[in-house]
Amino acid sequence: MLSKDGKRAMVYVLPGFFLSALIVIYPLLYIITMSFSNNGFSIGGFVGFQNYTRLFRNPQFSKAIVNTLRFVLGSVIGAFVIGFGLSMLVNRKSTKLKGLWRSVLFIAWVIPGVAKATIFKWILQTESGVLNDTLMRIGVIDSQIPWLSNSSFAIWSLVFVQIWSTAPYVMLIMTSSLQQVSRDLYESAELDGASWFQRLMHITLPLVKDACFVAILMLMIWSIGEFSLIWLTTSGGNNTTTLSILIYNQFRVMDINASAASAIMQLLVTMVFAIVYVRLVSKKD
Repeated sequence: MLSKDGKRAMVYVLPGFFLSALIVIYPLLYIITMSFSNNGFSIGGFVGFQNYTRLFRNPQFSKAIVNTLRFVLGSVIGAFVIGFGLSMLVNRKSTKLKGLWRSVLFIAWVIPGVAKATIFKWILQTESGVLNDTLMRIGVIDSQIPWLSNSSFAIWSLVFVQIWSTAPYVMLIMTSSLQQVSRDLYESAELDGASWFQRLMHITLPLVKDACFVAILMLMIWSIGEFSLIWLTTSGGNNTTTLSILIYNQFRVMDINASAASAIMQLLVTMVFAIVYVRLVSKKD
């Protein structure tokens, strides 16, 4: 039985629960149902795992899985390493105008996805792109590089853009965490002869591991669900089709049930990444 305080709390909890059920639980259950149906938008026509079997036989699905893994691993590792490095530079005692540097670096994070994709599509163009023109002017390259129109470069060009846009988030969250670490610890370790790497491994990382956990988890979720950047730059061409693009392509041709099955697979991939990461962190702790 609920206490008097518990009953009062329910008044405030229930509206949030029903709202969550309306905007999260119901759509999820609906998509799961659609993935086992063949009736388009209507619920019914149960066909078991037929949509999933058809999805696994689709050669685009295996390519989408591989491209998603490449995009996620490349962008998450790159964004975290660069963002963490920037946070340490900004947090240095000798760094001046820290607030200004944080604000300037954070601009990349707040730029809308459509604007980001449009800008980099222009920058990375083969013939009239700013990047190729600049590299040729300074003598770094002799011929134009097809950053977005060649399957060898396209996915990694998108990884670069994703790193550029998400590394500032890591920088901001890690900077706020690093500011909580006492400088006395570093001074004591330095007096004991600890190197920079030893201070990093035995003082910095253990004390900011919670912020690292949150940053990496969010990077993974964002990378798996990234759509606007890929669609507006390559439309999934040149071997850049990820699960998000595959879902959209199936929806465009009104293959609703296959699209639902793909969406569930994307959810499972996200959950696998999250569970493996949480287990690794827990085991390390």
